[in-house]
Amino acid sequence: MSTPETLPQTLRLSFPAFDQAELINWLATEGLEKTFDTGAELMHADGAVRFIPLVLSGSIKVSRQDAEGREIFLYYIRPGETCAMTLSACYKGESSRINAITQEPSRLFLLPAHLIHEATRKFPAWQRFAFESFGFRYDELLYTLESVVFQQLDQRLKRYLQEKAAALQTNRLQISQQQIADDLNASREIISRLIKQFETKGFLRHARGVIEIFSLV
Repeated sequence: MSTPETLPQTLRLSFPAFDQAELINWLATEGLEKTFDTGAELMHADGAVRFIPLVLSGSIKVSRQDAEGREIFLYYIRPGETCAMTLSACYKGESSRINAITQEPSRLFLLPAHLIHEATRKFPAWQRFAFESFGFRYDELLYTLESVVFQQLDQRLKRYLQEKAAALQTNRLQISQQQIADDLNASREIISRLIKQFETKGFLRHARGVIEIFSLV
């Protein structure tokens, strides 16, 4: 019978970037591991940032909301990652600028937000991880901006479905057309029309609330 992993072992396996034993031990002492069900709201726009989520398993959807309440999908946080926009808010002492919701049952490590400067000051491995997170998300957000400005909606929809399938590690997505329309800031009618076109071309199969992806190349 195998011995259950300790929290330091879990952190070390999930976050190879944390290559300092001192950092691993400090995190395990200062933070906590917690499991969330699907659809748990971790953060909402203008709310206080109380912790930094580090994903051990599962995935988180991050979106942005404008003044009129319209929402647009930004990116997913997967195992071994954290939210760069949450890091930024913590460093600046600002409120959250994003909404973050679990997409599936997810196991997270939560580091209290007020400890971010201590982590940065004490541990070079944390500094590298934070900077790499900023760089990775910057490239991803730039791609999102370019897709909104330059790409046709059908290409944006393809990328959205591909990313969601990758985040959930399944080609069978339980999602409504209205949810997709909200994430892409588009009308439900147009999304429905595009999904029917994709189905006709053999890219996917659609039933009520379920999309099964075959190929979106």
